[in-house]
Amino acid sequence: MKNKILILTLLMTVTSYGQLRDDLDKRKRRRAGLMRFYTGLGAPDVKSPDKFDRFNTDFYFNTWIGDLNNVTTKFYALGHNINLMFDIPFSKTSPLGIGIGFGYSHFSVRHNGGFSFINEPTGGDTYTSFAPYTGAKRWINRTVFNFIEVPFEIRLRSQKERGKWKFYPGFKAGFMVENYIKWRVDNYEYKEFNFPDLNRIHYGPTLRFGRNNLMLFGYYDMTTLFTNPNSNKLQFINVGISIGWF
Repeated sequence: MKNKILILTLLMTVTSYGQLRDDLDKRKRRRAGLMRFYTGLGAPDVKSPDKFDRFNTDFYFNTWIGDLNNVTTKFYALGHNINLMFDIPFSKTSPLGIGIGFGYSHFSVRHNGGFSFINEPTGGDTYTSFAPYTGAKRWINRTVFNFIEVPFEIRLRSQKERGKWKFYPGFKAGFMVENYIKWRVDNYEYKEFNFPDLNRIHYGPTLRFGRNNLMLFGYYDMTTLFTNPNSNKLQFINVGISIGWF
């Protein structure tokens, strides 16, 4: 009798251990790749909530709004973001959580305008004027801005494994680390760096909404591009798609 009880106990232990290993293996497969330990130094256990969208990229049409002075943006004005984020669900069963991390943004606005830098007649600061370009034909005419950013999101998503809907309203703030104007006339290419009254700190709301790994993306910049009150009041706006890799 004792032998039967011992054998039964061993069988139950082996079965339970096998089920636990299967659960852990499934979770590890869901977190495949280099970043599967992104939320800690140890392997996830069966009680750990699933993690999503820890590395994502956004591709978007970028332009500006405000005092455009009849300047138009080309339809192929495209930029991108790269974000590495901590995904923090409130619990294993909660549909709500937050995401926070670090990002890099590249704005590349192709347009038919030209910038002029004008000294104020009273001898004060220089301001920036933005108007349609009227000189020799430019084969390339784009303005580039690169940012280091801190994105934050409130993450709401459905609980099912597949066909998962996601709604991520958020906010991000960034510092401009590079900017230049690039144009080409005939076979000559030109670059001009730095505006005299550039605002390097930018922030505003973001939104990502979609299903599984593919979402729509939008960003509205609450700050103006230039600091001088006499400069054109321009603000960035982006609309595109977001891909969550893991």
